[in-house]
Amino acid sequence: MFNAVKVLGAVFSPRKYRTDRNLLIENYENLSFSYLNEEAVVDESIYPNQTGRVRFQGSWWPAKCDRPITLTPGDTVYVIGVDNITLMVSIAPAD
Repeated sequence: MFNAVKVLGAVFSPRKYRTDRNLLIENYENLSFSYLNEEAVVDESIYPNQTGRVRFQGSWWPAKCDRPITLTPGDTVYVIGVDNITLMVSIAPAD
């Protein structure tokens, strides 16, 4: 089930941010995001360097992939981080 408190707590945390892309350093680089490696399903195509949409935890979320690939609707992806309210996804779980 979707937990807005947990998601907003991760986004609006008092932790350090990287200024170039407003990324929460601990969440993305250290992969300590609370929904790490949970599955999402692509709903709207995600093209390289563009935002698409995924279905995650019962809601639709904007999503980006940091690899130069196109993800098509129906593809299963894994959440590897967060950039504001945009989920960072990958085709394989983070190690």
